Amino acid sequence: MIVSPLYALVAWIPISLLAFRRFPVRIAILVNFVGGWAVLPAANYTPSSAAFPYWIIGTTLESNYFLTKATVLGFTGILGVLLYDRASYKRFRLTVWDMAIGMWLIAPILSAIANPDNFQEGCKGEIYQLLAWGSPYLIGRLHFTDAQSLRLAAKAFVIGGLAYVPFCIFEIITGPRVYAWLYGYQPFQMNAAQRFIGYRPVVFLENGNQLGIWMATATLIAIWLWRRKTARSILGIPILLVAIGLFLVTLFCQSTGAIILLLALVPFVFVDPRHLSRTVSIVLVLGILAFAAFRLGNIFVWRNLVQQNAAAHALDTYLKSVGKDSLGWRLTQDERHIATALEEPILGYGQWDWWSGGIERPWSLWLLVFGMYGSVGLVSLEAVLLIPPLRAVWFPLTRSDIGYINMRHTLSAAVLISAIDSLLNSSMILPLLLVIGGMNSWSPSDTKIEVNLTQPKATAASLRLRGSLNPPKKLLR
Repeated sequence: MIVSPLYALVAWIPISLLAFRRFPVRIAILVNFVGGWAVLPAANYTPSSAAFPYWIIGTTLESNYFLTKATVLGFTGILGVLLYDRASYKRFRLTVWDMAIGMWLIAPILSAIANPDNFQEGCKGEIYQLLAWGSPYLIGRLHFTDAQSLRLAAKAFVIGGLAYVPFCIFEIITGPRVYAWLYGYQPFQMNAAQRFIGYRPVVFLENGNQLGIWMATATLIAIWLWRRKTARSILGIPILLVAIGLFLVTLFCQSTGAIILLLALVPFVFVDPRHLSRTVSIVLVLGILAFAAFRLGNIFVWRNLVQQNAAAHALDTYLKSVGKDSLGWRLTQDERHIATALEEPILGYGQWDWWSGGIERPWSLWLLVFGMYGSVGLVSLEAVLLIPPLRAVWFPLTRSDIGYINMRHTLSAAVLISAIDSLLNSSMILPLLLVIGGMNSWSPSDTKIEVNLTQPKATAASLRLRGSLNPPKKLLR
């Protein structure tokens, strides 16, 4: 039975609002964003006979598909909080740490003003940006600002990974078929699906790369929950078994980049953050910025490097021999469009398909953003992704609050996984903006988190008495 993606996306609105009515507000928020990201179709894509419909860029950025799971989840999140926890909006106060997301959210309209021929599309892009990025960030700023609420969000990402385990095992054996069976057309279902062992799964995400990042993120957090003895079990399963199971399934998903990032960032969990996390975070952040800068300056050109450097040539030859030449392909795709992007370096072209007329399209999020919104958009996007990890390691709360510091460091590592992945891929797990927003306005005081799902949700006033809503305003100062 195939469910229309359009019907599924529209039906999610009352389903999510029912969750807000039935459950405590933070639980409902996580059901909406994490649960919705896990089960909803990406968009109501127009079927194409092309084996590789490269023009579809996914849900992270505005394109010719406005109604996507990113905009639907953003809309239902904002609406749910407005209907069932309206008072929380009154607690919002802008800080200097919100400047990055502010610039990122207005980048489409600034680009539209600079490109009046594309003004209508710029306005559409502005609305898309507010729903897809602004909504989860704002809700994170309001509801996930302390250790207990961030820990609850962390567990939600682990549960999201656990829910995918049986689907991943099935698709590793049979190939990525679940999405097509339920929702019909999936643009990148069979793209690089066949692997050394079986297939690379996709389930309900945009492609196998995003699935790998999803599982790696859940695995990293699960290892932290076990290592720091923060949780004994998840869904009744001992946390050690959860961590081991997620780790093994992530390996068998065979998404090479996600596995490398997971192994590189696991030290965030096992080493005292006072000895490692600051150095590692700074190195990674500088590496991300340097990569984009060198690429734009033609300092690092893969094709030239392969031709002129013996080590790079040997690596490229080896990767092709083992069927892992996607790294060189992605880098080459971007190189074909850098010159076009640099023709509008400040505010970009103001249109999502600025690369049309070239050879296929850029494959990395950073270059797509640079072409759409110029250096203003790219700098603000990188700041949104990189400021929380830097702030977590550079401005700790108190040295005695090691558990909370570790919580922020581990979530920072999860954010860095997506930030690094955006250098080569265009997809982004937008529910991570919940923790990005929360870490940009953390409170050292914990609030009691109501997670009793067996009792019906009462009025907002009674929930405040049970401590299920946010801390009072004084805790957010």
